[in-house]
Amino acid sequence: MKALIIDDEAHVRETIRLLVDWDRFGITEVYEAASGEEGIELLQQEKPGLVFTDIMMPGMTGLDVLSRIAESGIRSKAIVISGYDDFTYVRSALQFGSFDYLLKPIDEEELEDAVRKAVAAWLDEENERSERLQSETKANLYRPMLADKSFVQLLLDPDQYPMHAATLQREFGIGSDQKQVLAAVVSLQTLDTRLQAKFASAMDLLLFAVTNICSEFMSKENLGLAFRHWHRHEAVLLFFDRFEKAGAMLEQINEGLYAALRGQFHLGYGTVQPFPSGIQRTFHEAETALQLRNMRDQTAYLHPYELRKQAAHMLQAPLAAYEDRLVLAVRMNDLVQIGRSLEDWESQASKHPYLHIRQLEMWWQEFTLMHSRLLLENEVDDEGEELLSEADDLSFRLPLNDLGQPDLTIWTKRMERILTEIAGFLLRGDRNPVMRSIEKYIRLHYREQIPLEKLSETFHLSPSHISRSFKTEFGETLTDYVTRLRINKAKLLLADPELKITSIAEAVGYQDEKYFSRAFKKLEGVSPNMFRKQHLAAPLSK
Repeated sequence: MKALIIDDEAHVRETIRLLVDWDRFGITEVYEAASGEEGIELLQQEKPGLVFTDIMMPGMTGLDVLSRIAESGIRSKAIVISGYDDFTYVRSALQFGSFDYLLKPIDEEELEDAVRKAVAAWLDEENERSERLQSETKANLYRPMLADKSFVQLLLDPDQYPMHAATLQREFGIGSDQKQVLAAVVSLQTLDTRLQAKFASAMDLLLFAVTNICSEFMSKENLGLAFRHWHRHEAVLLFFDRFEKAGAMLEQINEGLYAALRGQFHLGYGTVQPFPSGIQRTFHEAETALQLRNMRDQTAYLHPYELRKQAAHMLQAPLAAYEDRLVLAVRMNDLVQIGRSLEDWESQASKHPYLHIRQLEMWWQEFTLMHSRLLLENEVDDEGEELLSEADDLSFRLPLNDLGQPDLTIWTKRMERILTEIAGFLLRGDRNPVMRSIEKYIRLHYREQIPLEKLSETFHLSPSHISRSFKTEFGETLTDYVTRLRINKAKLLLADPELKITSIAEAVGYQDEKYFSRAFKKLEGVSPNMFRKQHLAAPLSK
């Protein structure tokens, strides 16, 4: 605590210095001023907790000093020490916030008592201010978390609005008079590799920073608020007013994000919907705008929701078309063919001018399904799976280069590494090489009729030996293996709603559609038509 003595008489200042036991009251610094003007300058610089001032001084009087203390908001306790006991002075001093009024000559006990009371009052007020500040700090820290929780729950289930209505009104000023809402999303999923590397171990911190920057811009214009969607690693912005300014505001936010974080972010936004019932829809529209943006277009960072982009949802260049070649190459440990097959797929996939995240997700899902079938059909146990997973996990990661541009070569190299590991693992295993060759032959000719006699002639083994050894090696009969292979291929083709069931049956080796349907239902438990209805992706809502 600091103290300031203001008096034009030096001996008065010296007397106060000598009479007060400063250490006892926790006062570590004592300043002196010979005039009111000098005292005001020290007040502003040092902000003392205790001030002694005379009333009558040349120039600026003690009452002027008290008035300036009250106007400035400096939290000082003032003790007036004056040679005048006129009630007018006393009343004026009290009106300006003087804590006590002592008369000259100074009485030591009166001075000590006044200082003790003033210091105690100052400490009480400081403690109260500190507690209030801590409470406000906690509230400010809690408020973003409250926003995260309340609004994420509304995104999941708008019908929960009545449960949150009072909190939204009290904390965010969103009441029953709010009729509409528009959502925007800033996703961390599509960060360029420079930002990913910079925040690799602090993605939560990055999300916090992004959300704060968005909130700052939104609050300046009083357009809405921003909160964190932790589960999706997204910042969500909700506009509640002047929706026509949403696009311009998102432009400003995008510029602000780049200026602060030196990286490009993509922002998607939906359409204006009724609040609260439409909050989920406008949020999903914003996410869809991001997921269906053309990643080959590196000039746009704001992405409005457009229904016409539904056409871009179709699967292009399916990886499944190369599965037979890849599986065979893995089984034969043909590393050259693994690389060549993936290069052929990449060449085909790279021809499409429109590439979006959902397309990439579907491609990666195809790869993970092929990976699972490889391990399952080759009876790789849990220990083997764990060993293989150490080489590279199968988590979905966008194939982005240093500039944030899509590069499928990143994926093909990754896929090649994973499949090469499997090929090496299978080669080290205890497998029957002849049966592996037979299985390879079946995969290449599964659409044809493959009688045992033909296999016997081709591989120079008796039909009974082939039948018995194949079941021992692969855990099922040749007939069951061919049937399952055909049905698995049919399931992939059923994902295309344009293909007729008859065409699919013929494509996988069945000339009779009814026989195909019976075989399919026996293996899958449902007819081909029902399977298509259950697994075909639902169209986007209009």
